[in-house]
Parts: sequence; structure tokens; C-alpha cells
Amino acid sequence: MPLRIITTLIIVSLCCVLLAIEPSFADRPALSPDGNEVCFVYQNDLWKVPFKGGTAKRLTSTEAPENSPVWSPDGKWIAFNSTREGQNFVYIMPSEGGLSNPVIRESYWVSDWFADGKSLLCARYNMRFGTSLYRVPIDGSRPELITEIGDYGAVLSPDNKKIMFHRRGMAYREAYTGSQNGDLWEYDMKRKQYNQLTDTFFTERYPLYSHVSNVVFYVASDEKVFQIMRVTNNNFNRPSQISQFEGWSARNLSIARSSDRIVFELFDEIWKYDPTKLFGDKISKLNIMIAEDDWVTTKKEETPQNDTYAFAVSGDDLIAAFSHKYDLFVVPRKGGEVKQVTFDHAGVETIGFLPDNRTIIFNRILNGRNRLFKVSIDQLDQIIPVEWFGMDLYNVSHFYPSRTGKWIINYTNERNAGNIAIADSMMNNAYIIDTPRVVSSNFAISPDGTLAAFACIRDDLWIRELYLYDFSTGESRKVMLEDNWIDAIHWSTDQKSLFLSRSGEIWRLDLVPRDEYELDRDNWLEIFDATKGNAENAPDSTGCEIPDSETDPDIDDVIEVKSSDQDLIEEIPSPPSIRIVWENLEKRYYLILSDPFNLMVSKVIDDSTFYYFRDGYQFNQNSSLHKANYYGKSKSEEFVFGKNVGQFYSINNTIYYLDNGMIKWYNPANGKKGETSTQFKYTYDYSILNHRIFDQVWNVFGLNFYDPQMHGRDWIALYRTYSSYLPKVRSINDLAKIVDEMIGDLNASHTGFYPREEKTIPRKPVAYLGLEFDYTQTLPEGIRIDLVYPLSRLAYLYNIKPGDILTHVDGTGITSKTPMDSLLLDKVDKRIELRFTSADKEVKAIVTGLNWSSQRQMMYQYRTEIRRRKVEELSNGRLGYVHIPSMGYSDYENFITDVFTQNVDKEALVIDVRGNSGGRISGMIIDFLRKEQYAYSTSRRYGAEPRPQPSRIWGKPSIVLIDESSFSDGEIFPIVYKELKLGKVVGMPTSGSVIGTWQYELLDGSEMRMPGSGWYKLDGSNMEGTGAMPDILVDLLPGDIISDNDVQLYRAIDELLKELGSK
Repeated sequence: MPLRIITTLIIVSLCCVLLAIEPSFADRPALSPDGNEVCFVYQNDLWKVPFKGGTAKRLTSTEAPENSPVWSPDGKWIAFNSTREGQNFVYIMPSEGGLSNPVIRESYWVSDWFADGKSLLCARYNMRFGTSLYRVPIDGSRPELITEIGDYGAVLSPDNKKIMFHRRGMAYREAYTGSQNGDLWEYDMKRKQYNQLTDTFFTERYPLYSHVSNVVFYVASDEKVFQIMRVTNNNFNRPSQISQFEGWSARNLSIARSSDRIVFELFDEIWKYDPTKLFGDKISKLNIMIAEDDWVTTKKEETPQNDTYAFAVSGDDLIAAFSHKYDLFVVPRKGGEVKQVTFDHAGVETIGFLPDNRTIIFNRILNGRNRLFKVSIDQLDQIIPVEWFGMDLYNVSHFYPSRTGKWIINYTNERNAGNIAIADSMMNNAYIIDTPRVVSSNFAISPDGTLAAFACIRDDLWIRELYLYDFSTGESRKVMLEDNWIDAIHWSTDQKSLFLSRSGEIWRLDLVPRDEYELDRDNWLEIFDATKGNAENAPDSTGCEIPDSETDPDIDDVIEVKSSDQDLIEEIPSPPSIRIVWENLEKRYYLILSDPFNLMVSKVIDDSTFYYFRDGYQFNQNSSLHKANYYGKSKSEEFVFGKNVGQFYSINNTIYYLDNGMIKWYNPANGKKGETSTQFKYTYDYSILNHRIFDQVWNVFGLNFYDPQMHGRDWIALYRTYSSYLPKVRSINDLAKIVDEMIGDLNASHTGFYPREEKTIPRKPVAYLGLEFDYTQTLPEGIRIDLVYPLSRLAYLYNIKPGDILTHVDGTGITSKTPMDSLLLDKVDKRIELRFTSADKEVKAIVTGLNWSSQRQMMYQYRTEIRRRKVEELSNGRLGYVHIPSMGYSDYENFITDVFTQNVDKEALVIDVRGNSGGRISGMIIDFLRKEQYAYSTSRRYGAEPRPQPSRIWGKPSIVLIDESSFSDGEIFPIVYKELKLGKVVGMPTSGSVIGTWQYELLDGSEMRMPGSGWYKLDGSNMEGTGAMPDILVDLLPGDIISDNDVQLYRAIDELLKELGSK
């Protein structure tokens, strides 16, 4: 070959390499049978690359995510999962690329191939048993059940006689040591037996059989990361560690059939293990290059119309500033061109105007914190940080102006939320307000600027405390305690009273006693004394005489209110000075307005009248503005806003609000109304947005995590580590991997990041029929029924029984290749016509398609009733049984009802909290069980027989059942039950997932769970990570679950009967 040609080829090859990119966050690698090629997922598509590394070839290109590729034994085909048709179907395509087709249009998850290449090993969620394993023929025939209990990622032994899988365990919590830690199991298909292979404190996952030796590979936690392990001859007591990773875990392993070559994920890269390599490291990174233009725009353009998120209007009524999605905009209040102010997608939560009516104040995310900024309408390109003592440290939750012109800043510091700072009218000279506890209401400054009223949460009792803050002394004085939520505090113009919203009602608290007749008028005065006029003869405007501290014995411990900060009070008449009468103050607390709708004071107009909102959202009704006097009388409706309204904002006499995203206004003084319409072009960039979401996740999680020490991890160092990978992020799913890793480092329960959906394919739900199909045998015509739930129409109306055969759905005959999911697709809440063969007779039935929750409820009631009957049978009617599925208030009501309707005459009670998902009623159940009789009562109406009081108590023995799937409050209950020695606890240790949590929505619509409150035993030990330990340890093995051999329940029955003694 001429040198010129060789040189040209080298240059072309070099250019290709230089122009290629190295993919980040490629995952789900699958190794070909000969160990020479790797299929993997990158940006939701399948790719293929040589094991030695090189340029990857794209295999799929669809809008839907592809996942979990698996090579056929001969290497000619690749099976994978995709949701391209709206369901998670298994597809097969040639390994060299080409057209892919679904194996069957039913939802399964592909795990492995059988050796004959004619069937797949797949997993599918089973409502009764969890994840079940199936043999799925690739010719489209109906899948057949292999075993009821398995897991995703199961693999077949080389002889196809056994299946190995991991059970339980969490992919991102390597340090976890509770009862939900992952173990390896093996299932013998011929003997139908399970064998547990590992049993350590930590987690083992991703098992692989060697096809060339008697070796098993898997990953195991070394407490920090997952290392690759190797065992020979199934001797799991002596595993060999073949990796030495630091920082990142090995996940999702795949092995060749012709050798022990392995590929796996290592955070944002794919790595490989090559035992055939003679020199160099056997474990190394798989070098992948993408040599094609896979550019995808990260920008999205839209033209929003009247889609405002938050807003403010300048004091001169000329400018409206508002946020849309992730940025700030301005528009003339009367309408006009919209100008964009920010372009960094940092989110804008609160907006305000300074008194110059030209400067906008707003908060947005910077370096993980919500911080204050300002910008002038005259220089929109110059955004300046607001200087205050917390500008570099604290998170600004929100801010708002007082009627005196001062700004109130609500912020979160390193210790707690609900802190208050006060700044002057130009947002300068901010200083801390020292409050006794976390402030839970608005901070309402009095008209003369000398006092402020606010509510705090007393978290030891979970009640509210109302305080008055004295600006002259810097001290707060408690006014009263309140067992209801209070907010929206307003001062009367004469400063004698506070109005506040109390659990949706409006109450008045009189700081000075008021004359209840102060607003009454004697209309005869105008008639008989017209010369003097009504004004001279009307009662004094204050309504009462101000007491004198020297002569009035009812005044105790008086604070004198003096006018101050007059330079901050604009266009507000100076209110009279008052002296607060502290004696019996908390008794001068009056309900003045109540309604099924939530009520809230909007504005106090004068010395006798105020406006208030009536919120109709809860009842899908219109919200409206009303007026009433200080005593809740003389009510009138002023204006109807509409249904989807909110964010009411007052400027002088005008009320601004949002109506379905449009800024509207109403002036109750003159009855005028109007709107500010907006329409503009907006472009946002997902790559910038993803950075902001990471910052927000790190910020809100760090501020709200229940343990200020972050489980011993340096949260700032973790930010530096994980934020360095943000430049590699190309999608929200890439970001999700970073967040999962970062939060996983804390080893905490009740966490989870749920990313926004960027590409959505409409998903149609599959309807349920109130029965379970029998997948153990494929019939040429129809499908056999395995179970019919008693509460199903098919059971009580048509007498369909197990063993009957469903032959038709809406007229479509069922064959051995009919996908049942497709027959029931998109038929939830719709009429479905069925035909069965029952006892050689045809039965026609009509049902309504059930959703998943309804089917699950039928299953739950069926299972609970079986256990109840078993307890009844084995105890000869002496014992009762109740199961508590979760810890919501309705569960408590059901528990009490169950105790007194089903079990009241029993001698003892089995309380089953296995599988309990948590909540917050453990204390109520404990209180009920601890209640004791303290007296008797009699009634002639009922024979004067002595009856114990209180009457509705249990007062008899009980026992509690727990297992690995008892979570959160479902763990607190048995822990406290055991510590109080209320009875024995039987079963397996609970998971140790005991943190109070809530769902937090991020600015792009993504969500995360926020583990914000911890629980500790009386000895100070943390329930998180430890859970409840049973007095009597009884394991429920997979075989027991499948055969419904509830050995835990049987042991609880035996223990209670022993306690009761023989009869």
C-alpha cells in the first residue's frame, strides 16, 4: 500500500477519534456470549462497542427509553425492554441492528435467556407475592410462571436448572445493615426449593454464574462501596474480593458465556474485568467513543400566555414584575411588551418593589441557597445581591413588606427554619429578631411600628404560641397558647385588637377591652339634635375610654406603646397610643366569623371594618371578597374572584391576584376591575436548569435533613464532589444518578428523587377483573383462573371459581398467544364483557374494569380474612386478629372498629403490623392499649349492672407481629409496645426506616422525599437504622409465603394461648 494512502487512513482515523465524544452515564452493559462485544444504554438508546474498547454503534433510536439489554446464547439477538408503545414490553432485535419486535404485548422485565434460545427468563410484579419469575417464549406464546418469589436481575445457571437472584437490598445504600439488606438466593426449578446463599450484615447484589467454571460472581458491600466478589463451589463463607474500588460502587454486572469476562457500571462509566488478560490490570475502564453527531438541543422555546407563577406590582401601580417557570420578567401593569430580567433559570419565589417603585427585590437560587437580589427597572442587566447579615449564609424562604414600610425576611439558618430579620424600607440595615421559637405565622408589625404580633410552633407539644414583640426592648412576651393553626395576623387600626385566621375561622383578640356596643348608633340623635350633627353626639371613635394605670386596678404589667420610625410610615395616620391590659387578655379571644370555607382577613379598612377572603378551593367553588365589622356583623359580599385564584396582593386600595395564571385586579373602593395580559417568547435551557435543580436538591435536603450532622458526612464536601459531574449531565436521568449517589452516601431511609418527565409517551393502564390468572399452564384456548376474590362481582354475582376458564374478553377469543394485558388495556372504569367455561357451562359476565388500587384492596381484604379465620380456628375462637396496613387516621378508625365489632368478645388479640407502610398514629394505638379501667357505672335502664369505665378499652392480653416490611411508624409502634411491656413481639426485625418525611416539589416539577424528623428511644438511641427487634424471632421463608404457611402467625397464636392458659 502506498505511503500516501497509509498516511491518509491514519489521518482520517485520527480525525474520527478527535471528533468523537466519550459518553458519560452510559449504563446497563450486557456482554456478548463470546465476550467480544458490549451492548449498553446511552441516552435511552441501545449501543454496541467492542470489549477491547472503541467506537460504539447505535442500535436503536426512538423517543422511548430502552433498557436492560440481554444477548441470546448464540449472540444473534438482543432482548431488551422499552416503553415505546406505552407499556413496558420486551422486544427482540438482531444484534447487528435492525427491526425490533415485541415478544408479547404484556409487561415483563427481561433478565436472561434460556440455553435453547427459545425462551426468556423474565420478571413481573405479582400483587400477592411481589416479583415473580416467568418463562417467556419468544414465539409469542403465553408466559408460564416459574416461581412466585424472585427479583429483577435473576440469572439462569449454565444447565438451566437453577435461578440465582438477589432479594431485598438497596442499590445506593451500601452502608445499610438493617433487615432489608440484600441477600443472594438460589431457586431449584425441579425441586421447587429455595436456598439462601449469603447472610451478612450488609448487602449482596447482581449475582452471575460462570459458564466455564464452578464459580459465582456478585457484588458485596465493604460498608462504603460494592466490591466484586468471587466464590468457588458455592462456598459463600470464603469469598474472594477481586476489586479494590474507592468512592464508587460496581453495579449491574454481566458475564460472557465463553469466559469469565465481566462488564459493569461504575458510576458514570462502564468498566470491565478480564481474567484472560496476562499483563496489566484485569479491571479497567471500557473506553467508549461515540463517533456520530448525536447533538440534541437542550433548549426549549415556548410562547406562554398569562402563565404567571408569582408577581408583585409597584406602589405607583405602573409596573408588574412576575415569574414564569424559572425566570423573572417585567411588564407595564396596563399591559405591553414583556421584558425578561433573569436568564439563569435560578427560580424566583418571592417578588417585591422598593418604595422608589423602580427597584425589584426577589429571591433565587445561587450556590444552593435561596438568596436576595435587586434590580432596577432602568438597568435590567445589572442584578445585584442584597447585602444583609445572612447574604452568604442563610436561605431566604420568603419576604414581605409591613404597613410601616419595613421588610420582614423569613430565613433558615444552620439550626432551624422560621427565623425573622427586619430591614428598612430600602432593604438595608437588616437585623435579627430574637424569637423564642420557630415562627409559623406572618410577623405583623403594629400600625405605629412599636410592636409586632407573631405565632411560634411549640414543637414539644405541637401547639402554637402567640407573642408580642416590643421593638424598644427587643423582647417577646407570650400572649397565649393555641391548639389550632393561627396565621394571617392583622392589627386593628386603633391597635386595640388583633385579627387572625384560626383553622379557617376569623378570631379577634382584644389587647384592650372593647365596648361591645361601640359600633351601635342611636338614630334618634340625628332627629332630635340635628343642629349639633351626628358627629358630635356619636360615641367616641375609639369605642371606649383608655384606662389609666394609676387609677384602674384591672391593669397589670402595662407596656406603653409609643410611636416611632415615623420616617417609615407613609400615608398612614398615626394611631393613638394604647396600654395593653394583660390581665385576662387570653380570655378576650372571640370567634367572629366561621364558615365551611376557609376565611382569612385581607385588610383592615378603618376603626370598625375589615375585608376578608372566603376561599372556595376546597369545595371547587368560587373564592370571594367580603366585608364585616370588628364583631363579624354587617357582612356583605364585595366581589367574586373565581375558582382557580390565589396570591392576593394589595396596593393601596387595589387587590391584585392570579386567576388561572393571569394577573387581575379589583378595587373595592370604586368597584373597578381589570387584568394585565402577558404573552411573550421564552427559551429555557435544560442543561442550565439541571444545574439549578442539583443546587436546589443539595440546599433543601441539607437544610431539612433531620440530623444536622448529616449522618457524619461532610455535606459541603459532597457538594463539591458531585457538582463536578454536572458538566457531563445531558438529561434529567443523568442528574438523577448523581442525586441518588449523593443522597445514598447519607445512608438514610425515606429518601428518593423523582425526576421530571422530559419525553412522555402516553401510558394506558391495564384493567383488573377481581381475579388472578393461572400462569402455571398454557391452554390452547382460554386461560385458567387461579383465584377469584370474594368481593369481586365475578364471585358473588356469577359464582366464578378457581379452575374456571376465561375464554373471551369483549368478544375476542383467547388463544395460547393472546396477550392478556392488551385485551384489558385502557379499560379501567369501563364495561367489560367476559365469557367463562365453568363446570362445562358457559357463563357470561359483565364487570367494570378495576384500577390497580381496587384490585389490591380486594386482595388485601381476602388475605386479612384468611388470617382472621386461621386465628379463629387454631385458637378455638379464643383469640382475635386485626391487621393494620398503614398508620393514617382512617387506619386508626378501622382498627378501633375492628377491635369492637370483630374481636370484642375475644380473650386476647393478635395485632399484625407486617407490611405496614407507616404514618403517624402509633401513639394513638399505644394510648388505646394502655387504657385501664378506673371505675364502674350503673344504669337502671340496663338493669343497674355495674359496667366498667371507661367502657371502650381493650384491657386484655395482646401480641404484635412484625417483619422486614414494617416501615416508619409501623416500626415505632412495636418499639414502644415492647418498651412499655404491653406484650410480646413476634417475627423478624423491622427495616430501621424511621424518619418523618414529606414530599418536596422542586422548581422544575421534579420531586424528592424530605426526611425531616428523627425518632429516638428513651435511652437516646436512634430508631433510624435499628428498627424494632422481636422478642421471638421467626423467619418467614419464600416457600412459606408461597404455600401460605404463616409460621409467624402460628407462633403468635401459640404464645398468646400459653399466656392465657388452658381452659
